[in-house]
Amino acid sequence: MKTKHRCIICLGSNTESEYHMNWAEEILSDLFPKMRWGEIVETAPEGTETTTSYLNRAAVVETDMGFEDIKILFKDIERKCGRTPEGKQKGIIPLDIDLLVFDMEVIKPADMEKNYVKQALNTLSEQADYTSFTYPSRV
Repeated sequence: MKTKHRCIICLGSNTESEYHMNWAEEILSDLFPKMRWGEIVETAPEGTETTTSYLNRAAVVETDMGFEDIKILFKDIERKCGRTPEGKQKGIIPLDIDLLVFDMEVIKPADMEKNYVKQALNTLSEQADYTSFTYPSRV
């Protein structure tokens, strides 16, 4: 029997946002039928010069995919949605999928502190105890 990994992700989009968020939900829900979604929240941009607001959404997924495989899958979905390095430089984000937590280990500690992530996480029906996550050592 394969090991199930519990992941928390956060999606974001600032370009044709409703379309891209709905498309991502459809694709991800097909791949992970037991995925649990939070609500879509509109948030202000953070850490970027763009003034375009974002739609963000958190989700919990259980998968037997390994860490590297799921990261590759998410990057592939982003590319299929039209994300490019050039677009990112211009602040054009059709879809961003951040793997925040993998098996209770925080992968992106800085992202966990951002307001848009906190807002999206707060809409999940199962409120996680974020103090129980393992954070990487700060150097």
